[in-house]
Amino acid sequence: MVLLVALIAACAADTEPPLPADRASTTTSARPAIVVTVPPSTTTTVALPPAVPVAWRGCGGGFDCATVTVPVSYADPTGATLTLALVRNPADDPSRRIGTLLVNPGGPGASGVRRVARGFEVSDEVADRFDIVGFDPRGIGGSTPISCGAAVPAFRATDLAPDTFEEEAALDAAARAVAEECTFTEGERLAHLGTVAVAHDVEVIRRSLGEAQVSFVGLSYGTLIGQLWADQYPASVRALVLDGVIDPSSGGVTGSTEQVEGVDASVEAMAAACALDATCPLAATGGMLESYDELARRIDSGTLARSGAGPTQLAYAAFYATYDAERWPRLWDAIARGLAGDLAGVAELAESYTGLVPYTPFAIVLCLDGAHPVGFAAWQVEATRFARASPRFGRVLANELLPCAYWPPATYKPQAIEARGAPPILVIASTGDAATLYESAVRVSRTLASGALLTVDLAGHVALGDSECADERATRYLVDLTVPEAGARC
Repeated sequence: MVLLVALIAACAADTEPPLPADRASTTTSARPAIVVTVPPSTTTTVALPPAVPVAWRGCGGGFDCATVTVPVSYADPTGATLTLALVRNPADDPSRRIGTLLVNPGGPGASGVRRVARGFEVSDEVADRFDIVGFDPRGIGGSTPISCGAAVPAFRATDLAPDTFEEEAALDAAARAVAEECTFTEGERLAHLGTVAVAHDVEVIRRSLGEAQVSFVGLSYGTLIGQLWADQYPASVRALVLDGVIDPSSGGVTGSTEQVEGVDASVEAMAAACALDATCPLAATGGMLESYDELARRIDSGTLARSGAGPTQLAYAAFYATYDAERWPRLWDAIARGLAGDLAGVAELAESYTGLVPYTPFAIVLCLDGAHPVGFAAWQVEATRFARASPRFGRVLANELLPCAYWPPATYKPQAIEARGAPPILVIASTGDAATLYESAVRVSRTLASGALLTVDLAGHVALGDSECADERATRYLVDLTVPEAGARC
């Protein structure tokens, strides 16, 4: 199951970019009907529009900015268009420049412009040898952004694990409100914001840059973009790094329960760490899991004043902590404070989680990236299945994407990707990644025709920037095209 906790890159929680980005509105005055979903075609071959060279302009801080125009629908490459925002950090040593390195930091919903503007480089050597280019995928940041989202706070304030008819009705109404708002504001382009279209956008960018091949680093959700691009345009790939890997065959928004089981495993690791840590404040209340469950019971029963933190926010707080072991003590303290009647710590962690990426682009992309149930009742059948796999978190994770039940058909059918004809592809997999599981990365590395696996012993999501060894291996690959040996480990 491709879920919120499964996709957001840890590096996506950046502040607003310091660079300008062109924007264009596609708000429509007509209110289209909500449509149901059907399995998508597996055919993704398209005709690309004529290449228009990128016109870079200085935009402060040593960066260059530009825009690239892409069609709303690749079935009509000369029809309505969208504008993509780009930023370039030119190679620090132009005399030794290798080429362009495209970057996508994950999400869906994270801004590549923002990430590059904040200093993404892998290493000093990579910064010396490459123009590092970030782009905002369609609908995100400065790329003809999605304008809906006013209904999201009310949706997230509901109980995503309802246990009464009244709570179910409130959740359904709130999810419908999110879906209806985006259907109204985005119009026909709502059905063209999925990853299949973004992969074609990457190729348009490559052609507009005038380079026969470019390199690409995809983090978390960005790994799905990279795989689809390499599969469709293998000859355009010089090098491809996948870190925090999404399995493109994982089954869409209501497929495998593997991800929710990974969240459970990470939370159990937190509990075990708490039991061994003399500073953990939860020993007196029976341990972390028992304390979490008791706090959840009190919040759900209404015996605690929620103060902006309901049952959903408690789950969000736990999800946020799974991304980095350094966050575990914050969750322990938040639970302890909650049992004492103060939910401010829970609310703060939940807000950090929901602030990682904007909800609407995130949800719209995932809804288009796999067939899903239609309507509330059908969705709850799947939510119940996830609740069986994880009584604590399964229903929350499933219902996080409930607006999908009222959005357009999927445009991608989950399937294994081989990317035949592409050069060696570096797959970086962290052993303690609860968001994108190590086992998924191993499968991807074996399915890719030219996959090369680097295992990183790390508790957290995305190794680049957190592992000097991974940074060095990625640098050697990007600069020298040298892939790690079989069984390589950091």
